[in-house]
Amino acid sequence: MVGRKKNKIITQLSQSLVFFVLICTIWIGIFFILPDFLDNPFKGFKGLIITFLYWGIVSFASGFLIYLMAINKYVFAAFFPIFSVLGAIIGFYRHAFKASLTPMLIDATFNTSYGTVSNLISPQLIVFVSISFAISIFLVFLRLRKIKVKHHLLHLLIACIGIILVFNLSERLKTNLFQRFPYNVYYNLSEYCSLRKFTSQKRIDFDPEFVYQPHQNEDDSLTVILVLGEAARADHFSLNGYHRDTNPLLAKRKNLYSLSSVYSYYTHTSASLPHILTRADSTNLDLAFNEYSFISLFNKCNFRTEWISNQNPSANYVFFMNECDTIIYAHPEKSVYNFNYWLDVDLLPFVEKALDAYPKNLLILHAIGSHWYYNYHYPKEFEIFTPVTSSRIITQNTIEEIINSYDNSILYTDYFLDILIEMLKDNNAVLIYISDHGEILGEDNLWLHAANHEVAKYPACLIWMSEKYIHENQDKLTALIANKDKKWKTDFVFHSVLSAAGIPSAIIQSNLDVFSTQE
Repeated sequence: MVGRKKNKIITQLSQSLVFFVLICTIWIGIFFILPDFLDNPFKGFKGLIITFLYWGIVSFASGFLIYLMAINKYVFAAFFPIFSVLGAIIGFYRHAFKASLTPMLIDATFNTSYGTVSNLISPQLIVFVSISFAISIFLVFLRLRKIKVKHHLLHLLIACIGIILVFNLSERLKTNLFQRFPYNVYYNLSEYCSLRKFTSQKRIDFDPEFVYQPHQNEDDSLTVILVLGEAARADHFSLNGYHRDTNPLLAKRKNLYSLSSVYSYYTHTSASLPHILTRADSTNLDLAFNEYSFISLFNKCNFRTEWISNQNPSANYVFFMNECDTIIYAHPEKSVYNFNYWLDVDLLPFVEKALDAYPKNLLILHAIGSHWYYNYHYPKEFEIFTPVTSSRIITQNTIEEIINSYDNSILYTDYFLDILIEMLKDNNAVLIYISDHGEILGEDNLWLHAANHEVAKYPACLIWMSEKYIHENQDKLTALIANKDKKWKTDFVFHSVLSAAGIPSAIIQSNLDVFSTQE
């Protein structure tokens, strides 16, 4: 009697929609979501449990979407195989190539030749996708033949409420989910479409009367490089008096000057870059979203303009990127949820190629710099300050470990900029480095950036000139030396970059130009 009841319970359970969805969710969680967590650094058993819980929550959240599909057997039959093939492709590339789905990876896929894409299709991928597809067909068969569903409206209500709750319980959880399968497909496609929309946004030409008139003695060979750093604090540069030697290479460079008192209004990239690239200031914030950037004038003056990026773009500044003749993404497959090496030296081959191809260049390099997780933005040999962090979970690291890892990333920025200067030293060139903002390192028990804290509002800033550039622009060097210790706001960048290139625009304000002694 007991055996019959037990068998009946098992039979009912096996025919239960909820049990079926649970089986599907576990399969999706292990094969398509787990690859996102395999390279997450953590410390000890507690770190393992926290990481496991994150994986479990993300998998559980995906279960509501499967639940929604599975309510109707025909909907499930139509969409679940597609769902599984997508998951298999994303999971395979995340595990095999450490590649995350990003808007730029989608863009690269749409704009890459068939031959290039076909080279990425390996036998292992075909096998994995085929197995996943076969499993999905088996699950479709079970849903069609074995699972009987009553109270469809109740199931629909539960599934919808579940999805709504998941995305409203926590902003941090929501951000996490949007970077994981299956929600990352929707999120990144939406971001891709949004970026394309902002690319075609209408802007105002801030200097419509400007006409380029080359003069007889003008040097037709000039390279202006603006390096947009990431989360580098001025007070952690030994050039500015920091107690650790974080700038051993740059300290030996001639004609390099540090602006140690630059103030940024913003502590996150999406807000700070539009401010840096345009005429926007504290009284004219809208200019960051209404006008062109200084890149437009470089284009009028026959400069070859390139944006070489080690970060994914934001809708807030993608318009300015598209002002350039060329946009290059060194790592379109990387996201902040990639915990593997992501280095700024990967930008340098593109710089070298541009220098060889064109005499007049404006190159904007958007670096990954000192973005969290610091350890993976510098190679192991730059692990000079120890001990370093061993977990992506902030609370699992000591203050000493976090600052050591951060300072190692600054040390690597020193190396990156030094190599870049070496590439430029025989050219007629000027380089401006400015970080988008600083970083909070435990002050008031806060970490990283985006929080409105004063310590994150003092970004590092450096300017270097080649000997050839100085020979032709001695007045700019004199002015820079006189101005370097003054207090500046990031408003100065727009005017100073144009001035550095010798672009004769009436729009340049001398009081915001570090290369001018006029007030």
